[in-house]
Amino acid sequence: MRAWRTPLLLACLALSACASLLGPRTVEVSREELQAKLSKPFPTTQRVMNVLDINAQAPTLSLLPERNRVATRMALTAQDSLMGQSYRGSVALSFGLRYEPKDLSIRLTQVTLDEVQIDGLPAIYQRTLTRLAASIAESRLQDFPVHHFKPEDLRKADRMGYEVGEIRVTATGLAIALQPRQEAAR
Repeated sequence: MRAWRTPLLLACLALSACASLLGPRTVEVSREELQAKLSKPFPTTQRVMNVLDINAQAPTLSLLPERNRVATRMALTAQDSLMGQSYRGSVALSFGLRYEPKDLSIRLTQVTLDEVQIDGLPAIYQRTLTRLAASIAESRLQDFPVHHFKPEDLRKADRMGYEVGEIRVTATGLAIALQPRQEAAR
């Protein structure tokens, strides 16, 4: 009975050592895939101060590899229900990305509102809208999932001793490092 344990133990150790010998691997998520995932909940409409109905269109992405962030800009239309006025403008956000192992997702992090611009909107509404947009961006978009790995995607990597590591924004999308698991590397 003991005779089969030694080869089995050696095989397990060899498999876990393979990850450290092979080094890190990278999974790519293209700009187009990320754009499609971020666009799913749009267009969307939100009522502000019971006066303005704000409609946001799907965002356009800009990749900022030098800052390891993604920037988005969304076209907005605002309809004033009291006066019947319509306004057009845009909102710009930027964010980083992080991996959440609990649900195998990539999520937004460090969401910042970079600009709110609505042409012709009275100053009092503009200030209020800017504050509200910042609050919404931080509360609703922080930790928003933009990509989910399928369990089978990571199962093979896990069996080979890999785990998700650093997420980098590149000129063409995201580069997600699969690195040897800390236990496997020891």
